[in-house]
Formats: sequence, C-alpha cells, structure tokens
Amino acid sequence: MKWVSLFLCFFVALNAKAKIPISIETDIYNYAQQVLGGETIESIEHFNHPSCLRDVVEFILVQKAIKLGGVNLEYDFVLGDYDARNIRLIQHGLLLISFDSIWLNEASQYDKDVFISDPVIRNGEFYAGIYVSHNKVSDLKPKLAQSISNLSFVTSEAWHTDVKTLTALKPKNLVIEADWLVMAKMVSNGWVDAMLAPFKPSMPFEYIGKNYNIRAIDGVKVALQDSRHFVVSKKHPLGDKTFIALQKGLKQLRKSGFIERAYKECGFLNPLVDDWQEIKAKMQ
Repeated sequence: MKWVSLFLCFFVALNAKAKIPISIETDIYNYAQQVLGGETIESIEHFNHPSCLRDVVEFILVQKAIKLGGVNLEYDFVLGDYDARNIRLIQHGLLLISFDSIWLNEASQYDKDVFISDPVIRNGEFYAGIYVSHNKVSDLKPKLAQSISNLSFVTSEAWHTDVKTLTALKPKNLVIEADWLVMAKMVSNGWVDAMLAPFKPSMPFEYIGKNYNIRAIDGVKVALQDSRHFVVSKKHPLGDKTFIALQKGLKQLRKSGFIERAYKECGFLNPLVDDWQEIKAKMQ
C-alpha cells in the first residue's frame, strides 16, 4: 500500500505541480524538526544537538544544496519505513531523490538508472564503533582485544559496505537483519554480541530507546572503506535539473566547510576517536 500511496503522490505532483513526494524514516523526520528548532533549511549552520545523527544532517544537507544550486522544490514528506525500498523507487522514477546518502559500492550498481553525486563522506573519513549491550561491555571488551572473531555481529544486507567489511573481519557469526531497531534489541538482549554503528557527539557513545541500550566498546574503531553519495533518479522528470542543482550546491557547501563541520558536530566524523585503535579489514 505504501508503494501505491507514493505512486499516487508522484502522479499528482506531475499533473498538478504539487509538492514533490519524498519518503523518509519517521524518526529521522522528527529528529530533524528538533534539530532545526526555529531555524530554516537555509539558515541553519550548526548541528550541536543531542538528537542529531548522520541521517538528520543529510535530510537538511540535501535540501540546502538543492536550494543553493538554484532549484526551489517543495516537498511532501511521506513518513514510514522506506529505507530498503527507496533505491527501487528511485530506479523506477517514482522517487526523485533519497535524502539518505548511500555507499558508492551500492550506488554504482544502479548507475544506469541514477545520477551519483559528489561524495559527502569521502573515502577514508568514516569509522564505526563496535556497539554491545550496555551491561556486557566489561565482558566483551577482553574478548574483542584477543580477536574480533570472538564476537558475533548483526548487520543488514542492504548495508553493502558493512557486510563486506564484517565478512572480511571474520566474526564468530554474522546475522543478517533488515531493521535497525531489531538489530539494536538483539544486541541489547545479548542474542548477538555486537553491531557496527556511528559514533555520537559525546561520550559515552550509546544508543538508548524502548527495549534497547547499546554502548560502544571504547578504544577501538572499525574503518569502513568507501565514500557516501546522494543518488537522483534519471527517470524522474525533474531528475536532470535537480542533480545539476545538487552538485552545484554541494560544491559550495564543501568549499565553505559546511559539510565537514556538520558531520563532525553530529559525531559522525568524530575527533574524540582519532587516537583509538583502528580495525581495518583486508578487502579483496
């Protein structure tokens, strides 16, 4: 039914010059409103907010770039669980753009159907934390120090770079699960030892929600060797001009230092872990 709803929104947008439908995760949309507060997409410059995550930065970043690039679009945000479906909607021209960046390794698989932006996260910039149940940190840290193969991990098959990295690191077991919240609950309950997740702006690095509490093992970080990009549909009627505007805006935001600052302030690019031990997979 969500596919049908999105198609109807798309049809109306084309025929009545209405707002452009954009599917977005409900929690990310809500967090973005908290981070924006009284500011606008155009005016916001800083992201020092406890609700700020990478996805929130990108929700704002992509809109800001398109506006800077000279295209003024109005959006109709369709809230729900679209993470795994957005790329298929973009491929078929039913979605103009994803407000969530994806790894180049994944984006390149769809280059016949999508435009790929300049990198917003450049290769070699990003490290993930190893998150475990908050009450198992002291038990699992010594095991990790001996070998990452002593721990079991959970990840999503949609996260191609994470899967490739973890597979190369050879954990004790690698469980595949599509939903992030389910993964967090699996780790929190001790059904799986660990998962990879971004660092946050301040320590302790942890994610806490209903029925889950996971914390990063301090002192270690995992290198994810890829760059992240926005993708725009080649089949959407507004695809060409939106992509040109996006590229133009991203270049301005990169030059001004906005992109790097935004990711650092939200904790995604985190100077607090600069001196931590790097675990780097040998990729084939």
